[in-house]
Amino acid sequence: MAFLDTLGELAKNLGDKAGDAIELTKLSSKITSEEKAIGEAYKQIGEVYYKKYKDGETLGEDVLPLCTEIDSRNTIIAETRAEIESKKTEQVVAETTADPVTQDEQPATKFCTGCGSPLPAGVAFCSKCGTKS
Repeated sequence: MAFLDTLGELAKNLGDKAGDAIELTKLSSKITSEEKAIGEAYKQIGEVYYKKYKDGETLGEDVLPLCTEIDSRNTIIAETRAEIESKKTEQVVAETTADPVTQDEQPATKFCTGCGSPLPAGVAFCSKCGTKS
């Protein structure tokens, strides 16, 4: 039963790590999306200024909304990067504070004196031959 408990705990830990990796991938994807939108805004600023240049106009405040959008998206990127770092820190702390059982800490395996079968910890009688442990 202890083996199944250990196996279950291992599966849970792997599931947690996979979930964390998926979440970090989603956050990284969010950053990429925001950077792409910023690139589009830069392109639009360039088009506005180039058109004004070609038309001989004085450059004015009609690009202000695009600049504000870039500032807003840069804020989102900074917050998302901070969230990623926070999650990575949480993972490191969780991994370093986990209490893994080392080989030295595992209880010694007992064997039945009657048939030699391994006995689970805390068992009073052998399940194979019935000998008292």
